[in-house]
Amino acid sequence: MDTMPLTPSRRLYARQTYGRAADAFDAVAWRPPEPRRFDSRVANDPVVPEPTLKELAADLPGWVTVVAGGAVAALMGALLGGALAL
Repeated sequence: MDTMPLTPSRRLYARQTYGRAADAFDAVAWRPPEPRRFDSRVANDPVVPEPTLKELAADLPGWVTVVAGGAVAALMGALLGGALAL
């Protein structure tokens, strides 16, 4: 257990900050909180329903389709050019 000395200035700071005096004279003991052993949520129970692919595609602006199509065409051309170079 870690200890931290409580000086008079810290005691005054605690009194002014929290509105109550610290009841320790030499040290304040601190212990980390105990972790929860089990998560009580069900594993296959979604908290928020995920959007479908159609909903995601409907939310995209029109220029994304053009840019994605161009990128796919460039990739396919590079792959085909590499295959023909062999």
